Amino acid sequence: MAKKSKNKKNAGQQPLSPERFLKEKARGLEIGKCYVSRDMKKYGEGHVVVSRLHKGGKVSVAFYLVDIYCLGVKDTFYKLRMDDYEYEKILWTLQSENVEECTYEEAHNWVYGAVAFAEEAGIQPHKTFNLTQYMLKEDTDDVPLMEFEFGKNGKHFLVAHSNLEASKYLPTMKAHLGENFEVLIEDGEGTYDDDDDDFNFSDIEDHPLFKTYGPDTEYTYKHPPYLQVLTLENQWLASELCNPKNATALNDKLIDRILALPHESLRRDLEALIMYHVGLTCDHLPEEDEFNGVIGTATMLLAEVGNEDSSLDVVLEVLRQSPDFYDYHINDAGEDIFTPTLYKLGQHRLDKLMEFAKEEGLHTYCKYQVFPAVAQVAIRQPERRKEVIEWFRQYLQFATQALPETKSIDSTVAGLMICDLVNIRAKELLDEIRALFDTGLVDLGCCGKYESVKSDIQHPQYPYINTVHLDIHERFALMRQLFEQ
Repeated sequence: MAKKSKNKKNAGQQPLSPERFLKEKARGLEIGKCYVSRDMKKYGEGHVVVSRLHKGGKVSVAFYLVDIYCLGVKDTFYKLRMDDYEYEKILWTLQSENVEECTYEEAHNWVYGAVAFAEEAGIQPHKTFNLTQYMLKEDTDDVPLMEFEFGKNGKHFLVAHSNLEASKYLPTMKAHLGENFEVLIEDGEGTYDDDDDDFNFSDIEDHPLFKTYGPDTEYTYKHPPYLQVLTLENQWLASELCNPKNATALNDKLIDRILALPHESLRRDLEALIMYHVGLTCDHLPEEDEFNGVIGTATMLLAEVGNEDSSLDVVLEVLRQSPDFYDYHINDAGEDIFTPTLYKLGQHRLDKLMEFAKEEGLHTYCKYQVFPAVAQVAIRQPERRKEVIEWFRQYLQFATQALPETKSIDSTVAGLMICDLVNIRAKELLDEIRALFDTGLVDLGCCGKYESVKSDIQHPQYPYINTVHLDIHERFALMRQLFEQ
């Protein structure tokens, strides 16, 4: 097998983690549309949204919950490399939430102005701003300064839901401002002031774009011994797949050359390559300049020649690995790598996918991969819809009981799975979906509130959203596009 390259020049071909992408690449992207809440001045709090455009047509977006009266940036989150349909749905949601398009300069000044104003009171922006600040330009003189009004009646004005919440800020504010600020402790109804009885301050803080529920599943999987000696029937395969120049994608000529091999021989070699490299890196990740992408590329190729037994087992074993393993080898490409592969290999083994979905102690984003694959069966094989609906019904009933402990499923998996149910318009499962929401532990940031989910299922505004590509050449072309920026 070819030795791993130590050439630093090739290290850049490794898919970047979201954190590294934001820090190293986001500011190099073109700025897209920006939005701000229309009632920011009236209510003292609102949303600021900034988008960035990728060369391949995808969009990355950052959301900032801003309190211009006192606390500055209260919360943020981001979504990277969204397809058009995802971005359009977010824009539709934002428009329904009373936001309007603004210039980038306005968005920048609302965010950084609020940060600076809060810092006068000794209050720092939410910790997530350490990352999402990179979706903004640097706060320098290159961005024109706009004189927005912060505070109320010339003072910092703290609005708190309780004395306990107020106590988190008051000592710091007094140390920085003395008594030169005002405080409002909300009553039980959450009324903001006497002139606007209809406004509930908690509507913003509890909005599904910002609220999350419960912890992720704790990773506890103990792996078995893995293959330690690699013996292949087609030795050149290792050299090609471990070559750093092929780390993110294979070209059409190489794909065709590989798939021209006898399929059973190729299947055995791909399974061996994957498991050997899982064994090499499951406990100790290599240096970044040693990245070769073999696990991702071999998994994609295995979809073409694999079986529903040993090959599917190999893919599921990859998905049992640790969060660090997943971030290193797979990163943002999870659905591109696993959804088509699991569909092809597992479409007739839904029982095996169910067993995996119920396992305890697996990484959240690894666990999730089975659900869009199962949904593909309903989309591509409508005659099997009833079978898929019953599969999801069984899992929803299981999840409703298991969710509070977050051993087999957590709030993120629950929210993402519901998105797949919306996509296949699973109106047969509304009772089970409602029961899952009734746990209070579904991450609304993934799927929205139950009423919205119900409406989207019963009255869909979009056709089936199916961005899953099964053709192997198209899949690798998308991988090249995904990591070109």
